[in-house]
Amino acid sequence: MLELRAVTKKYGHKTALNALSLDIQPAEFVVIFGPAGAGKSTTLNLIAGITDPTSGEIMLNGHPMNRVAPENRNMSMVFENYALYSHLSVFENLAFPLRARGMGTPEVKQKVAEIATILQITPFLERKPGFLSGGQRQRVALGRALVRDADVYLLDEPISHLDAKLRHRMRGELKALCQRKEAIVVHVTHDYREAMSLSHRMVVINKGHLMQFGTPDEIYHTPANEFVASFVGEPPMSFIDTRYAQYQGRVALLVSGTETQPVHLPVNGQAAEFLGRAQPKTLRVGVRASDISIERSASAKHDIPAEVYVVETLGHRDIITVKIGAHLVKVVAAPGMNLHVKDTVWVNIGPETYHLFGDEKAIAHPTGKRKPAPVAAPEGV
Repeated sequence: MLELRAVTKKYGHKTALNALSLDIQPAEFVVIFGPAGAGKSTTLNLIAGITDPTSGEIMLNGHPMNRVAPENRNMSMVFENYALYSHLSVFENLAFPLRARGMGTPEVKQKVAEIATILQITPFLERKPGFLSGGQRQRVALGRALVRDADVYLLDEPISHLDAKLRHRMRGELKALCQRKEAIVVHVTHDYREAMSLSHRMVVINKGHLMQFGTPDEIYHTPANEFVASFVGEPPMSFIDTRYAQYQGRVALLVSGTETQPVHLPVNGQAAEFLGRAQPKTLRVGVRASDISIERSASAKHDIPAEVYVVETLGHRDIITVKIGAHLVKVVAAPGMNLHVKDTVWVNIGPETYHLFGDEKAIAHPTGKRKPAPVAAPEGV
């Protein structure tokens, strides 16, 4: 098991990582996900021992690592900037970590051939890195890290420079290869598709703070706060400012900017009870484009009027941006609706489709699809 216990890293007055605590299980593939500058690579460097934490402790299999030199941690790392030996061939780059551990020539050749086949770099084994493309160099760097056995593999954006088709194929190959290793894998990315498809669990961080640590299903369906909700998913989640209201004798959410022609969103009983006793300063509804739908005419289900703002045709589906009051909301629609800008449409938004956030923290999630998280005043970030 790999444990980070309240690990903090400061550079002068700047805090790059703030009291990060994680527990990563044996043979678990964990992805650290967040925007540029979030502290993703800093976390990897701390685990690897390249930099030392300002405070906190890193444990591996029950042993403290803070004072263990990087070369004695039995960890293998892929750097975002490749870090290949320019004077060595691709074969020699891949063979280097094996020979450094005293492995014989026949076994070295076998392991290099195996990893080169998986990464599709066999034709380049005799070339030097200077004669490779950026994507080819990245695959060599990935191969050099994965060719040897280690307790922990640390991967810093290992496939970000590949073209889209190869990156898609490499996701599956990378996950299968790491599963065969039966070691801990900590992978850094800013691509949510990569994070969702590869990970057993995801670490979402922003500005050095842990936002949420959970399975891809938990991160997507029950985000802990607005940041997680907005950062995971394509198209991004749309947000609607609302305020607490009473409508037809029940608790409701009044959409901001619709006071002249009020649009009220219903609230389920559990969330209504919470809002009745604790009214946050800000109340925002978040909706994913795939969770709501639109129709050309009103119905009992589609009862919220909206105006078509943008139509994006993608072949297998359309992304329609509609305007509700002053808010822009994206909706996935089947192709062929033949909608145009300024058309009036009707949208369904209710407790079965929306996430509710108070003061940026999750209060409730859509009912019916996943078991809703308990409604309570959220703690922490």
